Amino acid sequence: MLHINCDVGEGVDNEEILMPYINACNIACGGHAGDAKTMHKVVALAKKFQVEIGAHPSYPDRENFGRTSIDMTEVEFIKTIQKQISDLEEIVAVHDAEITHIKPHGALYNDVAKSEEKAELFLKAIAKYKHKYSLYIPYNSVIEKVALQQNFNVYYEAFADRNYNDVLTLVSRKKSNAVLTEIGEIIKHISSIKNDEKVQTISARKIMLKSDTFCVHSDTKNAIEIVQQLHTHFNTKNNIQKTEFPHYKPYGNSGILLTWEAKMTSEMLDSVLDFNERIIKFYIKVIIEVIQSNNSLLIIYDKNKLNFKTFKHLLERLYLLKSDNMKRQTRFCWEVPVCYATEFGIDLAEIAQKNKLEIDEIIRLHTAPKYQIFSIGFLPGFLYLGGLDKRLHIDRKSAPRLAVKKGAVGIGGMQTGIYPKVSPGGWQIIGNSPINFFDISKQNPCFAKAGDFIKFVPISLAEYHEISAAVSSGNYELKSHVEC
Repeated sequence: MLHINCDVGEGVDNEEILMPYINACNIACGGHAGDAKTMHKVVALAKKFQVEIGAHPSYPDRENFGRTSIDMTEVEFIKTIQKQISDLEEIVAVHDAEITHIKPHGALYNDVAKSEEKAELFLKAIAKYKHKYSLYIPYNSVIEKVALQQNFNVYYEAFADRNYNDVLTLVSRKKSNAVLTEIGEIIKHISSIKNDEKVQTISARKIMLKSDTFCVHSDTKNAIEIVQQLHTHFNTKNNIQKTEFPHYKPYGNSGILLTWEAKMTSEMLDSVLDFNERIIKFYIKVIIEVIQSNNSLLIIYDKNKLNFKTFKHLLERLYLLKSDNMKRQTRFCWEVPVCYATEFGIDLAEIAQKNKLEIDEIIRLHTAPKYQIFSIGFLPGFLYLGGLDKRLHIDRKSAPRLAVKKGAVGIGGMQTGIYPKVSPGGWQIIGNSPINFFDISKQNPCFAKAGDFIKFVPISLAEYHEISAAVSSGNYELKSHVEC
């Protein structure tokens, strides 16, 4: 396995796409970049994606992005480093998360790597964190020697997207060969360090270099592609998770359609709804809209921020990601009154003839199950219900009616459902419910959601009119209980 870390919260705003592929993040905490708002955002993302959180302090140099050394008094230096870390600690505590490591940034990282004086000063500033957090530092550096002498817990870091000089310093960003962006070259670069503990420098020499973690800078132009490819090459090639991603295909120029097996089972629906819920709770900003159907999700995304291939890869990672703290939404079972009187059950006789059943048996079979809501559409509030007894399966009408009555309960193929308003329709109508299935004046216009259950309760014609009057006056409350 390859341990990947990224410097984040630095204004690039690509963290939500990077997080599924990395193991650790180093959060800018006000020195060279970042503020309370960005720290809150990135900490929340790191917690959701189970990514280790690190403090990334620097010289107080926002103008130069912390890439210029600054002469400071000892008191000033210690004060700014400790404040940056404590500011992040306060925010991490709000999210009930924890910091795992500290990594200096930019010029400070370079200074402590080669100057014993700077290394001693930095370690003095973070001494109180010695037994709480690990320290990310370069191998064979000055700070390595001093930190080990002072019993700091050290993690060696190498850079996946940077070239090295013979003395194991990074090639200056002012030079054209400083940054690595070609995937094949990066994989070769990392493999040499990981497998042989050697890095090929720009002079083609092989120098010993150990690394426990590899950094990809979030501002490298193709950082997202790099972390995706590194994850695929090193972390899934020999450790493939067997969970099968749904069938997918492009939908228009900014959508992806995910399709599960075409069958109405609770297991299949759970898979669709669980992934839908995960997408909603993870709040990935590039996702504009998610539309759920019986066995599919149509996901519309911002094509200006990432392409189809990258977005599909992101969804795959999200699909495989384990999340112990995610709880499924509470599901309810709603008791829906239905009158099966002749004036409402206009197709009961036809169903009885074709399916060789008595009308009383049709009503009994229809009210016996507890139906699960698989999706809501084609009209607002139209509930597609699974679990219909096979003896009631019947084809839709060859010539649909132009106007099906509001509240009509029908059967179409292997499903049953209710028309929430007057509409054309070809389902076989067996009854009517007097309640409102879609009320735009309410906060939740449709009382139920996909995953909930419906239990039909047979009522007489007199009870129908009584409930209808109560619904019209706003005095009727639909009965329900928690299912799970």
